[in-house]
Amino acid sequence: MNKSSIFTVLLMALVMSVSFTGCKSQKKLAAEQAQQELLAKTQKAQADLQAMVGKEYTSLEELSADEARLNEIKSYNLSDAEVQDLVAKVDANLATQREALEAKLAEEQKAKEAAEKEKVQEAQKRDIYYLLDNITGSGSSQEANLMITEALALFASPDVPVLIEVYNDGDIVDYDKPTTAQKYLDYLKDVKRNPDQIKEFKKDSNGKITELILKKR
Repeated sequence: MNKSSIFTVLLMALVMSVSFTGCKSQKKLAAEQAQQELLAKTQKAQADLQAMVGKEYTSLEELSADEARLNEIKSYNLSDAEVQDLVAKVDANLATQREALEAKLAEEQKAKEAAEKEKVQEAQKRDIYYLLDNITGSGSSQEANLMITEALALFASPDVPVLIEVYNDGDIVDYDKPTTAQKYLDYLKDVKRNPDQIKEFKKDSNGKITELILKKR
């Protein structure tokens, strides 16, 4: 082998050695970087989970945001024991908090609907009382009859029961002799006095009164 050939072989060996060393260095750097990224991800997950362990929530929006973050952390499949322990605790806390929040919101909605229903019923009471009062204040029998016809249109039938409460002591309630819508309206026409106070009433699916309960004045 001449000198030129020897030099070429040595040069190639040197190049291969440098390339191999460089390749090992790149792999080592990539592994170290991956390890650092995993450590940073683990530490961030631990910090976020710690903040959620005993957290109390005031809205479903806030809760849903943390549920999304928890699911993201789960997707990392981190083997860190602390992370796994925190994930279990946060899972339990979020489930408890969601149940409590949904129950609270359901109660608030129920109370809102009840208040709205009460508001509507109070307005309807005023409308009913207005018609009853107009019967007693009619200037003539003909006018009173017209008001009675208008008032009867609010009832499911002229025979709808009308109960007049005369005594109330907690669970003990006494009523006057039961009457009907027709008879009570005719009575108001005859006596020409203010009607008894409306306590409550029931309606059917068509919005017609099926029972009217009054309180004796």
